[in-house]
Amino acid sequence: MDSRNHRLCCNENRIGSPILVLQPTLDKAQAFSKDRLATMLRDTPCLKNKVRDPRSRDSGNTTLHKSFPGGHVTIAGSNSPSSLASRPIRVVFADEVDRYPPSAGAEGDPVQLARKRSATFHNRKLVLTSTPTIRDASRIETAYDASDRRRYLVPCGDCGEAHALEWANVRWPEDRPELAIYVCPCCGSAWDDVTRQRAIQKSRWEATAPFKGTAGFHLSGLYSPWTSLGDAAKDFFAAKKLPEQLRVWVNTYLGETWEDQGEQIDDTSVADRREDWGDNLPDDVVLITCGVDVQDDRFELEVVGWGRDEECWSLDYQVIYGDPSGTSSTTI
Repeated sequence: MDSRNHRLCCNENRIGSPILVLQPTLDKAQAFSKDRLATMLRDTPCLKNKVRDPRSRDSGNTTLHKSFPGGHVTIAGSNSPSSLASRPIRVVFADEVDRYPPSAGAEGDPVQLARKRSATFHNRKLVLTSTPTIRDASRIETAYDASDRRRYLVPCGDCGEAHALEWANVRWPEDRPELAIYVCPCCGSAWDDVTRQRAIQKSRWEATAPFKGTAGFHLSGLYSPWTSLGDAAKDFFAAKKLPEQLRVWVNTYLGETWEDQGEQIDDTSVADRREDWGDNLPDDVVLITCGVDVQDDRFELEVVGWGRDEECWSLDYQVIYGDPSGTSSTTI
């Protein structure tokens, strides 16, 4: 049972609350309810008799809405405005938020719409989870950066120093990634998978920023008991020369956003290529135009000289302040 389902189970069994589970799409919501939620309800003894089978004639339950004593669970898609309306919600679980559309129909950001559903509860809770995607365009990155940014610190069995596991500390012999080990950055001791997992069992969360009402947690695949360092290194070795494959590995294994390495333009070198023509026009100018951008409190205009094959020169740029709706402005 993952952490989201564990929290959901606790709310149903002990607290009793109206709950919203938000998935990227309605299809994903249907799949989550059938594949994850239904099996959890079936196999958890304390919940088994609290939520009736939706096939029962008097259950009042459907695939996307399930009632239990003291509350209910609604599973919705972030792309469906109607599923984000109506019922007040105390607990919102927003899953895979980086895969939500920018807007739920014409209603706006789905996370903010879900947040508004909990406004009437003083003890409301919003839980966002996701695999990150693109740097500076990631909802989960933005939310984590605004939190107290907790990292899971792992103590070394040799030196006792605790640190967050980083991929830079994974080493392997040349062309033998299957032999990868983890090297403690504090003392240099080598950890195999068994040593790494034993150390993780003694770990603790530690905030790296002040708490301002939001707790944030980050874990990478280095903490996973199901993936060996050798398998992770082989995946990295296979993906490192192919940007799209490496992006998947960075997002899903490291749990980090991907930054496109596009060509960077040095603005200084561009500025150094400017030419000062003074009061004279370049010889190749055959046509002069003036474009005006009308703003609320000013006009911004540029005079451009044009030559053959659409070659152009910026001859002048001015900002003229005034009220565009005023009478005097029409004579500028």
